Amino acid sequence: MSLSELERTYGPPGEGSPEERLPPQDVAAEQSALGAMLLSKDAIGECSELIRPVDFYRPAHERIYEAVVDLFSRGEPVDAITVADELTKRGELARVGGTAYLHQLIAGVPTAANASFYAEIVAERAVLRRLVEAGTRIVQIGYGGGDVEESVNTAQAEIYAVADKRGGEDYHALADLIQPTTDEIEHNASSTGEMVGVPTGFTELDELTNGLHPGQMVIVAARPAVGKALALDTPLPTPRGWTTMGEVRVGDQLLGADGRPTTVVAATEVMLDRPCYEVEFSDGSVITADAEHLWHLSLTEGAAASTVTTTEVDRAVASGATVTVARPGGAQEAAAWTVTRVETVDTVPVRCVQVDDEKHLYLAGRSMIPTHNSTFALDVARAAAIKHRLPTVVFSLEMSRTEITMRLLSAESEIPLQNMRKGNMRDRDWTRLAETQGRIHDAPLFIDDSPNMSLMEIRAKCRRLKQRSDLKLVVVDYLQLMSSGKRVESRQQEVAEFSRALKLLAKELEVPLIALSQLNRGPEQRTDKKPQMSDLRESGCLTADTRVLRADTGAEVTMGDLHETGERDVPVWSLDESLRYVRRHLTHVFPTGTRPVFRLTLTSGKTVRATENHPFLTYDGWKQLGDLRAGDRIAVPRHVPAPEKHEPWSDDNQVRAMARDLDSGKLDSPPDSAAHMSKRQIGLFVGSLWKLGGAVRVTDGGVVIDWTGPSALADQMSRQLLRFGISTRQWGMAATVTLAVVEKDDQRRFLREIAPQVDLGPEVARALALVEAGDVRTEPRAVLDQPAPLWQEMARVLQRETTGGALATVVDVLDTEDLDLAAVNDVLFDDVVSVELDGVEEVFDATVLGNHNFVANGIAVHNSIEQDADVVILLHRESMYERESPREGEADVIVAKHRNGPTDTVVVAFQGHYSRFTNMASNF
Repeated sequence: MSLSELERTYGPPGEGSPEERLPPQDVAAEQSALGAMLLSKDAIGECSELIRPVDFYRPAHERIYEAVVDLFSRGEPVDAITVADELTKRGELARVGGTAYLHQLIAGVPTAANASFYAEIVAERAVLRRLVEAGTRIVQIGYGGGDVEESVNTAQAEIYAVADKRGGEDYHALADLIQPTTDEIEHNASSTGEMVGVPTGFTELDELTNGLHPGQMVIVAARPAVGKALALDTPLPTPRGWTTMGEVRVGDQLLGADGRPTTVVAATEVMLDRPCYEVEFSDGSVITADAEHLWHLSLTEGAAASTVTTTEVDRAVASGATVTVARPGGAQEAAAWTVTRVETVDTVPVRCVQVDDEKHLYLAGRSMIPTHNSTFALDVARAAAIKHRLPTVVFSLEMSRTEITMRLLSAESEIPLQNMRKGNMRDRDWTRLAETQGRIHDAPLFIDDSPNMSLMEIRAKCRRLKQRSDLKLVVVDYLQLMSSGKRVESRQQEVAEFSRALKLLAKELEVPLIALSQLNRGPEQRTDKKPQMSDLRESGCLTADTRVLRADTGAEVTMGDLHETGERDVPVWSLDESLRYVRRHLTHVFPTGTRPVFRLTLTSGKTVRATENHPFLTYDGWKQLGDLRAGDRIAVPRHVPAPEKHEPWSDDNQVRAMARDLDSGKLDSPPDSAAHMSKRQIGLFVGSLWKLGGAVRVTDGGVVIDWTGPSALADQMSRQLLRFGISTRQWGMAATVTLAVVEKDDQRRFLREIAPQVDLGPEVARALALVEAGDVRTEPRAVLDQPAPLWQEMARVLQRETTGGALATVVDVLDTEDLDLAAVNDVLFDDVVSVELDGVEEVFDATVLGNHNFVANGIAVHNSIEQDADVVILLHRESMYERESPREGEADVIVAKHRNGPTDTVVVAFQGHYSRFTNMASNF
């Protein structure tokens, strides 16, 4: 029956009852938008700014869109063939209609030039669908009863969620920001040598790097310079009740200063040893905060509220001033409160969060006090855009555009920042401010403070600025606040993807890109508090004896050897998104300093030595070594593909002789050429060794297949058996170990593929019969504390009543959980036995293109985020840790990595009252 016949019989869709109507949608617009994206990369940038995957009505279109955006973000070509290949890897090609449907999308698009119009239609229909869904939920809330005020707040949150814009404000030219910022300052006052690269403005740094060069990615990292933090027990109001600063997580909702819900987009780790104060309000409530926490208060009676630190509040209260705070109106009754006491207290653990509220404000404490949630990179941007007139864009995911502009005006005019914030402007300050405005008004500096910004948005905006203004410098503040907008295995992997994509963006646009990053707590654990490159938040390191599995020869090589020889572009096996091992290039190995290392031991006997923050793949994604506990399970290869090099030995007798020489001790290890023999000869080699030092036997406990010999040779045999998909376990002393094939499937493969190559005794046939019949007992696995996610969902399905039958629902669960992916991937999960401190020594990391992981000691390991950076700059201020430091006002700019030049430490002046870094000799 055709659509026209359906309409004649039942009428158009919109004429039915509300229950019979289809949700708002335009499939033709969705098809045209996708077709345009398959035809033009410009269309991809335009559409990605307007729509998200969930905006598509058809699930197939959502999957196609995600594949297109992922390919584009990785810098790979996008067309019907590459998208089909990407969908095939994800196991989704058949679900979207096959390759034919992709070609149909291309053929059906009227013109790719109208891509943005098609995308706007898709986005509008998505908003209407969300409005319908929100209305349905509001009706249910109304009929559900309960507390009226809570119901109204929840209903308001539903409507705000519908009206939520995708990308917030776009970037703004500096000229457009100066006047609004000046208006805010006036409001506060009335109420109370030639180089090749882009200059940084720091003379010695420019001499060292010769400026920042096109295509470079520069990471500028430091510990959070100011706390802006509250005690862990501080109550925080949410749309559904209360939480605390210690409990809140990324993705949770708090209440903004206007009483509306705002989402937490970032949260720091717990910070210790901060100077802390108790701030008491007129209702008797008390909030504990660190000295640099920012409040939205009025420091003089009748003045407008401004952003001030706890220290400034303390001084104001001590001087007798009336410090007030205005609570939100709306659902809350507007009320004014005063600060009655600020008192120094012993330090307590503190923490801060970042919200997507436009003003970066959220409510804290039972009295709901508005509280607030980076200057080196801003100084570089000032030098490039204002002094040298080079078009620069700053993407700030932390500070608002007004706050950035105020800091910039303070730095350029040398008017103390706090005078601007509080409105304490003298006549000469106004004169200086007016002169500065005229000087910088036309500076080609663009500022974008869109909250929760995704990489696709940054890329599209940069490409447009490159076309329109010949962009010369990009600053992203900061890396850990970026969002991919898609589900990922772990934050480590997501940040690594950002790092790689930003490097590709810098190369594509031929501009230097500065990415700000936060360091972990490593510096605070050292005596001198100085940061090292290994302190980058998502980084981790391995010891020199760690063995890396090559994809070209099949042999293993240590990290230390790769660093010593300087070998580059080494093919290795790396897990892709479907957990299949694919060939990727390890570009180089580099030292990251001397650090404490820990020995990770697995049930299989595999071990690796790494730093506490090195990531390993678990059921829940990449997790740092310091977070692993006994009983956790991490990924190890269950199968490794054949190496690129394939050179069978001419005579099988040579293989048998090699096995005899290894068994007798004449050879310490097999030659490298043994790694790329034919698969049959590898089986002959392992079987020959098993015949000399091992056995296959049947006991009352089941089938036993084991071998005893040197541990180094056991590692070699274990790795060779992965070619057959056979996993093993090891136990014993350090020098001599027992290697055993334990699991039933592994035993079956061994008896079918290895045992026939040699004579392993009379019990082989009986053992194979028992294994194939399933009449064997293998060592039981430990019971998990929590079932795997799939079985948790299955249990919930089987416990609930279903109208269509439980079987149909179970089928849906199995389909949504991607069971086929879990069944055919190249990894299995091995139990952690122990994580033990194993000394202090030099450690290394590696750069792996694409997937950012490789096989080390037979275990899947990740690499660090600095791999893509051409320059890594670490900032250090001694006065942050020592109040009486003789170096007050100084900062170290540590060039820890410089791919094409020397490294060194440059000393600069830090002028906190002007919110800037500058040269020691003179200002710039």
